[in-house]
Amino acid sequence: MKRQRSIDYSLYYVLDVPMPHDPVAMARAAVAGGATVVQVRGKLLTGRALYELVTAVRDALVGTGVPVIVDDRVDVALAAGAAGVHIGREDIPFAQARAIAPDLIIGVSCYGDLDRAAQAVAAGVDYIAFGAFFPSSTKPEAVVVPRSVLAGARQFGLPVVAIGGITVERVPELLDSGADGVAVVSAIQGAPDPEAAARAFRAATRRFEGRAQ
Repeated sequence: MKRQRSIDYSLYYVLDVPMPHDPVAMARAAVAGGATVVQVRGKLLTGRALYELVTAVRDALVGTGVPVIVDDRVDVALAAGAAGVHIGREDIPFAQARAIAPDLIIGVSCYGDLDRAAQAVAAGVDYIAFGAFFPSSTKPEAVVVPRSVLAGARQFGLPVVAIGGITVERVPELLDSGADGVAVVSAIQGAPDPEAAARAFRAATRRFEGRAQ
């Protein structure tokens, strides 16, 4: 099922907490630099703490048009009024997530697995993510997958997001290979100037804007 939503996934910033900086200020800086989606990831946070953070980020980004996505937690996404949820292999099954949250944007981590992507698309998700394409300090245990999977993912007619060890210099090859956007964590929030880092990534994605799904 192809769902029609006007979301720009070209620069998908993952706000990964805890971090040594104010996460709300970090989200603002990333969006000021051009991030088009913000995902809030808090693997070590309690449900209450994650809810409070998502609510604060959502409020800070009101008026920007940038959707806030919650990693893993459908319940928190619904409670905090987030735009969507991102689901990995250890989270609630994506078909069940769609059943209980029909109006949320739902994205799924497919790693390098096109069969998983096909199942996710059939369940009515909104975008599919693949990676890691390069070794990642955020998820050092992640298996590196070949860029050729991106070309295979184009068959599904949904936005395709690439993740894992992505630098500005690597953006063109990923977009040339079939990605619609890149998900970035440490290259933005670990930069001396996160807003400038986001701006550089956004500039690298602009020549692919408007590519048909």
